Amino acid sequence: MTTDIYRLIVFFSILILIQGGIDYYLYKSIQRYEKIYGSSISSFLIAYKYLSYLLLFLLVITSIERLILGSNTNSGRIPQILIALWYLPKYPIAIFLSIIDLFRFFRVLMRRLPYQNEKYTESQIDYGKRKTLHSIGLGIASIPFLATAKGVLHTIYDVEIRRIELIISRLSPVFDGFQITQISDIHTGSLFGTSYIEHIIQTIEQESPDMITITGDYVNFNPTEFEPYVPFFTRLTAKHGVFGSLGNHDHYMNEENHEYLQSLIRKAGIELLINDARTLELHGAYLSIAGTDNTGFNQHYGDLLKACKNIPKGSPTILMAHDPTYWNLEIRDSSLIDLTLSGHTHGGQIGFEYLGSAFSPAQFVYEHWDGLYEGNGNYLYVNRGLGTVGPPIRIGIRPEITCFTLRSPIA
Repeated sequence: MTTDIYRLIVFFSILILIQGGIDYYLYKSIQRYEKIYGSSISSFLIAYKYLSYLLLFLLVITSIERLILGSNTNSGRIPQILIALWYLPKYPIAIFLSIIDLFRFFRVLMRRLPYQNEKYTESQIDYGKRKTLHSIGLGIASIPFLATAKGVLHTIYDVEIRRIELIISRLSPVFDGFQITQISDIHTGSLFGTSYIEHIIQTIEQESPDMITITGDYVNFNPTEFEPYVPFFTRLTAKHGVFGSLGNHDHYMNEENHEYLQSLIRKAGIELLINDARTLELHGAYLSIAGTDNTGFNQHYGDLLKACKNIPKGSPTILMAHDPTYWNLEIRDSSLIDLTLSGHTHGGQIGFEYLGSAFSPAQFVYEHWDGLYEGNGNYLYVNRGLGTVGPPIRIGIRPEITCFTLRSPIA
């Protein structure tokens, strides 16, 4: 048995255990309602059981398809929506119910202690009151399903334009007001059709930026995912160029496919900067754009010194580096870079915003996961991306186009 086959068996075993386990746990939890709601719950449980089998089968099939082909376009969007609607809302519900079950366990345990003389019988239970409480509970349980439906059908393509104005200490007044538009993490293998990307291109065209940057993850696993989108990206134009860097997913393929992906990106009119840089000169003033290859978990392709090798001394420099963890590793303390543009985290895809602050499980994984950070006299910006990985869903975390306006301190 090869290593890859072994990993696949382990992956699908864990997948089935987790998802099947949650379904079984919720099935047993719903069974408690049979005494209150009678035959209607019994019929629901039968339907629930067979739907669980069907959706688990679909989950395995679409997972295999994604691993082999890099996309789910053959199985189509409807199975993906059904899978997301079936599984994602159950995580918070299962956690909530497990907490209740834990309290119930301790309550039963306490009642069985020797000093507890009070006895409880079925006749003491107010079924009317319990039915009301359970109905309220069912209403609350519907909230995750409604939020997931909104995330699958609306938020996933509800792109947000975030505008950032930054004072760059080394920027000449010649470049004051210079506008850069950033997009990231397109993941074309997760898209269904081209209309979304066409809308993105039109939106960027309306901004008329001086420069466009694309910070990696054009595909999931296969260069052919990007092929249908090449004609759309050729429409992207900016006065001083369209530049791109590579992400971790752009390396999840053999060398031949990796080279083919790079050729497609260049064919789309995107100038790839792989540990390389370009410098603009206007009236004797400089502004440089650099790109490192991806450095992050299990990937170490970036070479910051090589990328900055030919940059004129003192030139303010914008760096495209896909994984924001690279900023702490080498960039922040190097004094070579003024602004690092990253992506990779997708903002966690699931979270919420309150009073201008965002919260997501991603912040427990990444120190820098969304928005603007500053340290040691330079900036890091983490873009939430356009596409998705895993379930095709965003809840509370919209896809993003970032528009930067650079300012000189002496303008």
